[in-house]
Amino acid sequence: MSDWREPWRVERARVHDAYDVHFGRAVDDLPTPSLLVDVEILQRNLVTMASALEGYPARLRPHTKVQKSTDLAMLQMEAGAIGVTVATVWEAAAMAAAGIPDVLIANQVVGDDKLRSAAALCRHTNLSLVVDDERNVAALSQAALSAGVTMGILVDIDVGMARCGVRSSDQALSLARYVDTMAGLELRGVQAYEGHCMLEPDRETRIKLAREAMTYAVEIRQRLLDDGLSAQTLSAGGTGTYDITGHNPNLTELQAGSFVFMDAMHGNLVPGFEVSLTVLSTVMARHGDTVILDAGRKSVGIDFVSPPIVNETWVARYFAEEHALFDTSSAYRADLGDHVQLIAGYAPTTINLHDVMFVHRSGVVSDIWPVFPRGPGHHGFQQLLT
Repeated sequence: MSDWREPWRVERARVHDAYDVHFGRAVDDLPTPSLLVDVEILQRNLVTMASALEGYPARLRPHTKVQKSTDLAMLQMEAGAIGVTVATVWEAAAMAAAGIPDVLIANQVVGDDKLRSAAALCRHTNLSLVVDDERNVAALSQAALSAGVTMGILVDIDVGMARCGVRSSDQALSLARYVDTMAGLELRGVQAYEGHCMLEPDRETRIKLAREAMTYAVEIRQRLLDDGLSAQTLSAGGTGTYDITGHNPNLTELQAGSFVFMDAMHGNLVPGFEVSLTVLSTVMARHGDTVILDAGRKSVGIDFVSPPIVNETWVARYFAEEHALFDTSSAYRADLGDHVQLIAGYAPTTINLHDVMFVHRSGVVSDIWPVFPRGPGHHGFQQLLT
């Protein structure tokens, strides 16, 4: 294919052809399980986040691994985001194909096919990647030189999660100096994702941990600046720390993503946002007070927190692949064939189970957002290599 965007267009057209019949239908008429997005609630969440960042230096770069939606990414750009964050080169390709002008892959990109694809993407969007190893830096430099492009680079710092990222200030400085010498690469700053804070249930402890992490990151960034290196960017944060890390005067980019949807995990931790994402299910059986739904683990993410029924407090007895069992009470009226909405335990893994999100206003489907890309998510984007 001569047009590198064609795989995105083809996939978008395929999905819309398959689901357009549902436009204008009431959500209660949809087949189940279906992924629903209340766009009016979602837009209120966007306003809430914008208000939370007002007066602070940090700008929103939402992590779109949560949503895997180019439609929502464009909506977020219109609402003031400076670009998007992604987890994979394939997600970056989808976002670039949709016209997102600035993309950060907040993850190490390793492997020849991914390196070549990342380099090719630099022709179509302002791309940044993160690194924590000189060998990866050398490979990225070679890929950039071969493609005749310049890649933006952030040094990834481990600030407590013990996942990827350099393990000390000395390592950060050494790696940044190395990046600065490599052709085809442009040092832009540091990433310091404090993921170990996100699940901390105690608010005061979360504040303490997040501030410690950012103090460490700010010190490293300043060390790079004092060494004469370019380190304008400090990218960090998530929904769990949006009003902690996001209010740090040194932060330039906030990577929060889940706030647009909310889920049971984040709802227990972060007040102020509303649930806009639910999974529509059908009561497929009722035996006494036990209600069995048709939305199991293949339809809703059960990570971290068991998905609850909207406006109810029961915890499911268990989620099987195609069943959810709730022991309710005689007062609960849902019966055979009735529709019930679930709040995702964890939004990112829920969305990855669906082809589309049914966007609705006042309970009527007003749009359909394809999910890009699911799973490894190649979806033909290997065309970037040509």
